[in-house]
Amino acid sequence: MASTKTKNTVYIVVRGLNPGVYRAWTGENGAARQVAGIPNARHKGFPSLQAAAEWLADLRGAGELREQVAALLEAETAECRGSAPQDALDDPEAQLALGKVVLFTDGGCDPNPGPGGYGAVLLFQDAQGQIHRRELSGGFRQTTNNRMELLACIEGLSALKRPLPVVVYSDSQYVVNGITKGWAQRWRAKGWLRNKEERAENADLWTRLLELCEALPVEFRWVKGHAGTEENERCDALATEARQQPDLPVDAAYEEGRTQQP
Repeated sequence: MASTKTKNTVYIVVRGLNPGVYRAWTGENGAARQVAGIPNARHKGFPSLQAAAEWLADLRGAGELREQVAALLEAETAECRGSAPQDALDDPEAQLALGKVVLFTDGGCDPNPGPGGYGAVLLFQDAQGQIHRRELSGGFRQTTNNRMELLACIEGLSALKRPLPVVVYSDSQYVVNGITKGWAQRWRAKGWLRNKEERAENADLWTRLLELCEALPVEFRWVKGHAGTEENERCDALATEARQQPDLPVDAAYEEGRTQQP
């Protein structure tokens, strides 16, 4: 009897244009586009997230990928139990009605690393029910996706004139999990070490974000990117426009290699 080949449903890109976890091989958001033409690209397909997690467990330098897979596994488990998706549980309009500031953020590079930009949209509803908005953006000539995702949150929170409660909506699991799961706090407590061998990246920006979160009542919510959420799409447009500007400034901490604590 001929054997049936197990179909891969998860693809891990370790080295490529945008390293990460992908749920398809082909298509606009597939893993194939991340490795095509990239020298020494490294990737692997798996039939399940659990299989991917087991492979990553012993892979050196894959701490961020392990965390992404762990977050996806947790979400998958919650969905199997009948839990509603996070973005269905949290309504930005309801948060505004409660007197909270709503902050949407996004950031990215093309390629990664490369020219990068961030975008942020701040929303606040006054006592008369009028919604006020403020848009922020900026870019750098050489940086990374994760740094721009972090900086979008930092710039948005830093723009607040009063210490009001804030709900941050980000499509970056790196950012959201780093705060909500306590990863960044633990890295800081360990001298910015992920484990005995790996240093945490972007310690300079994580330090700033943690300080803001300790000074303000902040909640973080994950929202799926490129899924039609109006303000998330606006942040993406702001970030894209910012990174395409001429004469972008230098992300000194990144270019001088000071993103990790010595």
